[in-house]
Amino acid sequence: MYINFNAILEEEFDENFLRSPNRDNLNCTPPDIIEFPNFMRKKNVGYVIISILISLYLFLILAIVCDDYLVPAMERLCYGMRMSYDVAGATFLAAATSAPELFVSIVGTCVTKGDIGVGTIVGSSVFNVLGIAAFCGIFVSAVRKQATQMDWWPITRDTFWYMVSILLLFGVLYDSKVVVYEAVGLLSFYILYIVALACDRRLQGLVGKQFDEDNIMKENPLEREEDPLKTFKETIMERPDPEAKLIVKIWWAIKYPAVVLLAITTPSARSIFPLSMLLAVIWISIISYFITWLLTIVGYNIGIPDSIMGLTVIAIGTSVPEIISSYIVCTKGYGSMAMCNAIGSNTFDIFICLGLPWTIMILYTGKNILINSQGLSITTGLLIGTGLLVYICFLITKFSLNKFVGWCSFIMYVIFLVVSSYIEVVTLPEVCDIESEDYAFLNYE
Repeated sequence: MYINFNAILEEEFDENFLRSPNRDNLNCTPPDIIEFPNFMRKKNVGYVIISILISLYLFLILAIVCDDYLVPAMERLCYGMRMSYDVAGATFLAAATSAPELFVSIVGTCVTKGDIGVGTIVGSSVFNVLGIAAFCGIFVSAVRKQATQMDWWPITRDTFWYMVSILLLFGVLYDSKVVVYEAVGLLSFYILYIVALACDRRLQGLVGKQFDEDNIMKENPLEREEDPLKTFKETIMERPDPEAKLIVKIWWAIKYPAVVLLAITTPSARSIFPLSMLLAVIWISIISYFITWLLTIVGYNIGIPDSIMGLTVIAIGTSVPEIISSYIVCTKGYGSMAMCNAIGSNTFDIFICLGLPWTIMILYTGKNILINSQGLSITTGLLIGTGLLVYICFLITKFSLNKFVGWCSFIMYVIFLVVSSYIEVVTLPEVCDIESEDYAFLNYE
């Protein structure tokens, strides 16, 4: 076998050269599954069922992490720093609940070197706005028997920055190539966003709006009687009522192993809440990796391209923390915090979850990042329309999160999925069949 020694001297030698001399002459896109552990890699109906069941349980663990650890820790942080609900939702809560997107983006950029990270960010951005607005608008209104009123300023402020982030991302993806100044530029704009939030009270004064002191958390989470923070013992010893329905007992039995595992590994928010928040984010990141891997297996078996999986299933899966946290705070009447969490998460996703991995990868390899999917730039452009339409719905309802906003957001989300998936199918190159003889060399390890 001929070995290109000049390539070795020039440090351009492909580590898979000895395995596959035709590695650089592919006329198809390698699936992202080849970059994950070589387990359940062959197409099999059983693998699909196993992956879906495990993913569902991991989603349950994510929900428990957010409900019992992340949100309570955030409440204590907001109370201690005397932060307003909307700023807290757009910063700390948004960053914490975006841990899955950050981890998936790092995996997609640095490990799989594919489009699943970008697709997940774009897909979760749409879901964070439309999906969370739909979920909270429909279900919270039904639970509280009334609409949740929001303040116009934080929604307008975060929507503006979200539009800025989308326009910048569209410019980056337009030529399907990411260069170092574009990646660093995204990080720089997030710093400007944080500075703007730090000066939020002054900015409100400039637009003639008086700061609402009632928007600051004044109730100590440790002292409240309704929905108190649980200790380790209370978490472990909690049991369903003996007279409860059978379905309630079955549900308790299903989630109890996850409750015990999290209680043992993560301190209660009643004790060292910064450590509780940190470990909750770590748990979210670990779970997100396995969810990404398992759903990649599902997509590979069904024949769904990785970018479409990122736009749909994985995007929804990694947005579970945002869904849970937004729902929790929305049921308490903090509608502005819920939507600022959703919109602020998108800004964090684009500026940090894409900008940071891209910057690290470009500086480490010295090469630009190439985007395989031509359709992602078009799909990114659609984000502008979805963001503006939701804001128009809020204007119509005078910033009331109700069923009208919920159903309008749901319909827009379905339309977005159909259009974006069609664009991906039309523009994406053929995916390599790693089980065929022609491309079997890709399925190494």
